[in-house]
Amino acid sequence: MMKFRDELVGKNVIDESGDKVGEVEDIEVDLMKRRINGIILKEGGISSKLGLGEERMVSMDMIEAIGDEIRLRKLGRTM
Repeated sequence: MMKFRDELVGKNVIDESGDKVGEVEDIEVDLMKRRINGIILKEGGISSKLGLGEERMVSMDMIEAIGDEIRLRKLGRTM
């Protein structure tokens, strides 16, 4: 899982409209079940440039695709 983490951290996260909403800060792992629950998203925008960007957990069921970037199915405030 650490290899998978290293491949994801720093990737851009794109919403369903094609806008960058942030980047992967870390992953959320359930060690007992040996599975990844989601990604920790560091939100983008002007606040992140000032070091004020928020972190949010995005569950795996909200992720549509993982490639050069991570594409979300939808982005809501209740992640």
